[in-house]
Amino acid sequence: MADFTRKQIDALAEFAAIPSPSGAEAEGALWLGRRIKEATGVQPYIDVHGNLHAVVDRGAKRTVLIEGHCDEIGFIVQWIDDDGFLYLSAVGGVTVPAVASERITIEGRSGRVNGVMGVRPPHLLSAKERDSVAPKELSSIACDIGASSREEAESLVSVGALAVVDAGYRPLAGSRVSCRGFDNRIGAFAMCEAFIDIANSPCGTGCNVHFAATVQEETGLVGGQTVAFDANPDIGICCDVTFASDATKQDRKLVGDLRLGAGPVIACGPAYHRGLSARLRETAEASAIPYQVRACARASGNNGWAMRLQRGGAATAVVAVPLRYMHSPVEVIDLRDAANAAALVASAVKSLDDSFPLLPEQP
Repeated sequence: MADFTRKQIDALAEFAAIPSPSGAEAEGALWLGRRIKEATGVQPYIDVHGNLHAVVDRGAKRTVLIEGHCDEIGFIVQWIDDDGFLYLSAVGGVTVPAVASERITIEGRSGRVNGVMGVRPPHLLSAKERDSVAPKELSSIACDIGASSREEAESLVSVGALAVVDAGYRPLAGSRVSCRGFDNRIGAFAMCEAFIDIANSPCGTGCNVHFAATVQEETGLVGGQTVAFDANPDIGICCDVTFASDATKQDRKLVGDLRLGAGPVIACGPAYHRGLSARLRETAEASAIPYQVRACARASGNNGWAMRLQRGGAATAVVAVPLRYMHSPVEVIDLRDAANAAALVASAVKSLDDSFPLLPEQP
């Protein structure tokens, strides 16, 4: 059982405050890179796409890629009307009714610009309209930044500016916290901490270790594909979030019984390497790290799939942090699950070497 230290929790809160919609991950990637450099002495780099890389080259034959995407869902300014209202399009899988009446923060010409997603007052709605007060399309919601004309609005923001809901990190009871964008900045943070552990470990590992915080997963696994091609790993471990079904029990028939605080989730199914998934389970049991298992009949939409399909493909596994209310402004996690995900991946990677069997039995 692992727990984040107070310093790690404070660092996570700082990282989570950084807006990182797909296409604007630079500030978050830079933050992670500086953390790694300060903690390990390893010099990270950011590639042309914006992916952050950090590598411990042991001179081994095999390379392990541990990865978490650092982007979050958000919005892009599509149009500004004559009265200064902004109309937005979704960047990633936005649940539109959940953002009605939310505050948002937008890339401005001279810094962040505040806005609100206004909705009509109930007094002006017909009885039929009250049954669906939250609009189902973003084009039905005007974003109000306080401007009184198109000219004033355009002096503050431009068409193409990216935005996120302004719902910050908030501690809840016990070890649970809420924030927008834990999908998947919590996975990127957990793998950053795992890499720091591995890089500073006196026992080292029998593999080269490549950490990546990737971009634009929410818009098509973009960074996951380019990083996997570049790193060309033999083994890939993706850390993302997965659906906690404890708050919405009907979802257990869809994803299984997955609970906050019960440990990270190891995926199993046709898309994942059986031996690697088994090694993760063995490591968890040997290290007294709690874990859960999710059966996946097909590949889920994360970068584990991207790793598997690049070049000759890697042996892949997914370790996920259970999360409530995915793709909403109030995503909830248990910090112990993230800490245990970092501990599990670090321990498993340190146990890998050239003797770990990747190929099936040969004819």
